[in-house]
Amino acid sequence: MRRLFIAVLIPHDLRHRLAQEQSQLKRHLPDHALRWVAPENFHITLLFLGEQPEERLQSIQSAVERACQLASPFSVQVQGLGVFPNWNRPQVLWAGVEQGAEPLQRIAHHLEQSLLAKPSGKRFHAHLTLARIKAHGPSDLAKRIFQQVEPKRGLVFGTYEVAHLSLMQSELTPNGSRYAELERFALNP
Repeated sequence: MRRLFIAVLIPHDLRHRLAQEQSQLKRHLPDHALRWVAPENFHITLLFLGEQPEERLQSIQSAVERACQLASPFSVQVQGLGVFPNWNRPQVLWAGVEQGAEPLQRIAHHLEQSLLAKPSGKRFHAHLTLARIKAHGPSDLAKRIFQQVEPKRGLVFGTYEVAHLSLMQSELTPNGSRYAELERFALNP
């Protein structure tokens, strides 16, 4: 069994800018209430598959190849910060995607329809997770996060070209998740 997901990776310079923003946020938000994502793990998840048997790998690869036919290389702009699901109960702190969100949504929808027995039907929201917020943080935590994040709604972190999708393996360790790219699939030229 392998724990798999399909993602769009980001270039080193953009990862560095996001890591700098994450460092600034860490100075103002309590570390015990947030689980910060390691900068080397920043990515846009298109579909999380979870534990998959080896015999399913070929059908996953075929579905990703078909999804790549839905778009030629396109630009993505990483912009702004926000939270899921809402400001009253923040659980995920993220950097958003503005430009390029539509082709990412189309690809993610295709992957979900192709690979999940029961598609969730949820609207896809392209983002990069910066931190996961622990459910039992300080009572004023949502307010503190809002104060740090709201002024940065329009902050542009960078733009890059997406030319491929990546099949990723996630290994859970005591020090957090470790990701490895298993295969790269080029978008339709």
